[in-house]
Amino acid sequence: MRIARSFINDLVARADIVEIVDSYVPLRKAGRNFVACCPFHNEKTPSFSVSAEKQFYHCFGCGAHGTVLTFLMEHGRLDFFEAVHELASRLGVSVVYEAGSESNASVLDTQGELYQVMASALRYFQQQLYAPVGREALAYLQQQRGLSDAIIAEFALGYAPAEWDGLLRALSVDKSVLLQAGLLSEHESGKLYDRFRHRVIFPIYDQRGQVIAFGGRVLDDSKPKYLNSPETPLFSKGKELYHWDKVRKSRGLKRVVVVEGYMDVVALAQHAVSNAVATLGTATTPDHLQRLFRSVSDIVFCFDGDEAGRKAAWRAVETVLPLLQDGRQVSFAFLPQADDPDSFVRREGTAAFNQYLDDALPLSQFLLNHLTQQVKLETIEGQARLTELAKPLINQLPDGAYRDLLTKNLQKLVQVDLKRSTTLRSIGKKTENAFNRTPKQANFKELSLVEQLIVYLMLYPEFIQEIEYPNKKLSGLFLDNIDLLIHLIVLIRESPEITFASICEHWRDTAYAETINRLAVYQPHFLEEQRHFDIKQEFQDILQRLYIEYARQRWQFLLQKLQKGTITEEEKQEFKTINPKGVR
Repeated sequence: MRIARSFINDLVARADIVEIVDSYVPLRKAGRNFVACCPFHNEKTPSFSVSAEKQFYHCFGCGAHGTVLTFLMEHGRLDFFEAVHELASRLGVSVVYEAGSESNASVLDTQGELYQVMASALRYFQQQLYAPVGREALAYLQQQRGLSDAIIAEFALGYAPAEWDGLLRALSVDKSVLLQAGLLSEHESGKLYDRFRHRVIFPIYDQRGQVIAFGGRVLDDSKPKYLNSPETPLFSKGKELYHWDKVRKSRGLKRVVVVEGYMDVVALAQHAVSNAVATLGTATTPDHLQRLFRSVSDIVFCFDGDEAGRKAAWRAVETVLPLLQDGRQVSFAFLPQADDPDSFVRREGTAAFNQYLDDALPLSQFLLNHLTQQVKLETIEGQARLTELAKPLINQLPDGAYRDLLTKNLQKLVQVDLKRSTTLRSIGKKTENAFNRTPKQANFKELSLVEQLIVYLMLYPEFIQEIEYPNKKLSGLFLDNIDLLIHLIVLIRESPEITFASICEHWRDTAYAETINRLAVYQPHFLEEQRHFDIKQEFQDILQRLYIEYARQRWQFLLQKLQKGTITEEEKQEFKTINPKGVR
């Protein structure tokens, strides 16, 4: 489901960025804007400015800028979908999705009903844990696993009785809804029964703290040891991380530990290691890593020290390489044989576990170790083979210092200039958030005329009245970003009341997002205290210079046709009337 773009524009237009930002960062009035110390970098003198007029924020220190949605994403560590829902909730409106096979109302009703069912199911599981039927499960958690009542309550652990229809009978909900929520399974005969039976239950939350799925663990050696909810309208295992809803809110969060199971996370929390998360029955995905990297730059994968653990680590390496922009670091902590984080921390204690994390093997070292073990490095053939094994991996890294340094380390091993002997394809960086960071200094006059006009229309949509439409001169220009300018003109004509922030949001996740983001930072050029020019006159001057450029291009085009003898009579008359000012 995609959120309707018109709804996003309306939502941003209704929001007051000053009110939203002030609820997180205390603002004070300074002229027409509001200022504060930037929440995105450390500073003593306020350089973070919020414009009520433009509904936009900009930090003159680190370059952070964006709309109210961008702020919620960056400050709250939310993805775009979650930020829209958060803002809609604060404004008391329901999110509207693009029309599809189901109506927006039915989709929203279904989601709301599923959230309610999951919350009811959690209450049922928690009640069963402390009922007589849950005595064995409670003893397992407290005695075998050593969990305190406080930790059991903090993680809202529960128990699913060994009954085929316990949950089905307990919840007065239509079977089809329970099936859609992933709480029931269907036999080939068509009979429905409880999916989770005789298992300790771990609720799984989304980033907003709502239950979206469950994981269940057996109390003995039965198989499968772990059972997760299936994919549902609320739950996608390739995107969610167990315990991330709590970890992302931690103050001073600098590092995240990725482990393999729920019990590892819970056991670590019992021993004051509160920054651990776990994947949900799947290998680590790019979506998982993108979510983590939005909040931290340091990720440690903690795996068992056996062969399976090292294979899991290598899969993580292959997934994370394209995301390793400069400043991000990934390392691997391999525990002793037969240990997992749960058993290790219970036996050795918190300090010993944290030391393991501090001593974790950097990804670069693990990668080179893994590859060199596959070749005979003392031979020419082995060195050539190592180069070929490494090349596709290095090709996945974004351009930057990390890629260059890893290449140099590999070069030391093979004594070959890799940049000459192999073609290391450059991979451009993909921006996680189109409205993110830009250089601190932004000189408006360095922009092209087309880009200058785009900035003006973003900041002063009312200037659209100065532009004829349809406009043959602008649409006939052969200049970079002219198509974006034409789209912007059409957008403003269709929505005359559109705001600067809504314009920015309109192009999020489109081919124009990066350009809009780059141009949005030029609004300080127009601050009254820094402005020594008539803004409307400058706008008209820029527009006139573009018209002159059109005349020049058109004159040259017709001249070529005249010289080739392909010009029409109508074009001859046009050629005579054009004033090719500036044509050499």
